[in-house]
Amino acid sequence: MGAGLLAARQCVELSGEEGVGACRRALVLGLPAAQASALRRVLAVKLAGLQRWEEVVEVYREAARAAPGDPEAARRLGSALLHLAGRPAEAMGPLQDAIRLGPGEPLAHAELGVALAALGRATEATAAFDEAARLDPAFFESRPAAQAIYEAARRGEGWP
Repeated sequence: MGAGLLAARQCVELSGEEGVGACRRALVLGLPAAQASALRRVLAVKLAGLQRWEEVVEVYREAARAAPGDPEAARRLGSALLHLAGRPAEAMGPLQDAIRLGPGEPLAHAELGVALAALGRATEATAAFDEAARLDPAFFESRPAAQAIYEAARRGEGWP
């Protein structure tokens, strides 16, 4: 087994700092694009578990750079900026990229709605949430927080 694959296996199996280190080693040693993408997600989860939010953002930023045509990579970056780093204005670009690259994905529209609501742009937030609901009529059924933000935006109220 090559060094990169061994480190990738350790990345998945080890926890805490050891797991983070193994993930970083595997990415440095080089893996095929699909494996590197999956490993970045594992690394981001491990870092989030350690509450290292800015590092999570950087992992997702790297993933978006590595796959500029991937709407999911752009959405993950936008979501990390929005929810983990608390930077809704900075999240707007990646979330708009995610929508441009994958216009049929309701989650990207809803995340954009959350960012817009956080910025006090209630009318635009409502439109983004409306699009999420149009794409998936059941979207809000399992997302009470998104529903609450949407309803606040519809009333013209800021969030939170």
